[in-house]
Amino acid sequence: MRTTERRRGCAAAASLLAVALALGCERSSSASPEETVAAFVAALEQARSDPAQRKRVYDLLSAGAQHSLSERARRASQVSGWELKPWEMLAPGRMRLRVQVDPELMTTRVSGERAVVTARGRAGGAADVPLVREGSAWRIDLDLPPITDIRPGDVDAGR
Repeated sequence: MRTTERRRGCAAAASLLAVALALGCERSSSASPEETVAAFVAALEQARSDPAQRKRVYDLLSAGAQHSLSERARRASQVSGWELKPWEMLAPGRMRLRVQVDPELMTTRVSGERAVVTARGRAGGAADVPLVREGSAWRIDLDLPPITDIRPGDVDAGR
């Protein structure tokens, strides 16, 4: 009996190792800028009905965009008293591109560690999506407006 249990344990450990290696390889492999934009668009679409997909959207963002969302979450947590995650700053109903993207109609301009994917829709329209290479991966480089501090006197309480 112990031999059977040991074999099952070894088989389970081997399976976990295989899954971990597969995930590690997936994470370290570099998707093209077009594949990154396609994954981003798919995650945006799924986030409309599944708010948990906001984490996937967040994971595809550049370090700069993630930092900005982290700072927003930190400040919102201070004000609300609830701990908010950075991806919770992405409002599902407000995240989308201006066009219904057709992955076959994307074009890319790469310049060193930066790229711009022009995503087009079959019905017309186009959106330029900026990306930056971070390590071996392309990330969506959203330009989020800076956070400004509200100081006493900036808000007129009575009006």
